[in-house]
Amino acid sequence: MEPVFAPGVPDGVRRLYEHRPELFVADGAPRPKRETSWSVAPGNTFGTLLVWLAVCVGGWILALIVMAATLPADVAAWAAVALAGVAAVATAGILAKTMFEDRGHKAVRLQYGKYLLPVDFDDEAARLLGRAQRAVKTVLEATVTRRGLLDDVKNEMVLPEQLWDIAQVLREQTVLRARQKEIARGTTSAELDVVLGPQRRALALSAEAIKRKVDLLDRYADRVRSADAALRAEAALGDGDRYIELLARTEPAGDTSVVEGFSDEAKALKDTLAHSINAARDAGRTLALPE
Repeated sequence: MEPVFAPGVPDGVRRLYEHRPELFVADGAPRPKRETSWSVAPGNTFGTLLVWLAVCVGGWILALIVMAATLPADVAAWAAVALAGVAAVATAGILAKTMFEDRGHKAVRLQYGKYLLPVDFDDEAARLLGRAQRAVKTVLEATVTRRGLLDDVKNEMVLPEQLWDIAQVLREQTVLRARQKEIARGTTSAELDVVLGPQRRALALSAEAIKRKVDLLDRYADRVRSADAALRAEAALGDGDRYIELLARTEPAGDTSVVEGFSDEAKALKDTLAHSINAARDAGRTLALPE
């Protein structure tokens, strides 16, 4: 299962998860704070700066000795000043870098609350979310979608909204299920059952409702797969002329049954393709944007 991002989260942040997943913070964890080298590892940062200063000073003194022995006095003086200036600029740059936040960390920190990680879901929620993600991926990567044959459904806008809505509900269900288990772990009583009973029923109703929503996505993905298959078959039919030419060399003269068969198949395939695309559109229209 992959993380789920809210619509509007930049693609750069989404790609960061592939390379630096450790930057992302689970939903139940404290909100991440601004971090610099000084706040994360002040001792190491200070030690690194001291080493750098020692190298700069030692290198400058060594260069000064060499230049004094090999260059005229005025040239050596100007060269020493120039080297000192370069070292000062480099030191200032390194010092400034230690005071700025890592770009990746900042980008993820600013998007906190707009993504949910696999660890944010229990097994039951993860299974449903995985189904929803696979269905959405199937639709968005389908050939009929890329060719714009389902444009009136607005998949690129509706499906990410649907997926984020489903993920948020599943996250809340995960939290409440864990809370109920924690409460019920102790001694049970009639009073506790009176409180937990309605809560469990409400949670079960919510789980059933979100399952129906995922089922709708699955059915939509199935329709899109069927439309894709019909589209591929139509593309394969484009090679029909080559087969007709091949058969013309081998079939008895005047035998047009095979050619007529190709024509009938082409007509039937066009009808199938039109039906599949219309069915996919109808299934897609059942997915309304969340309020």
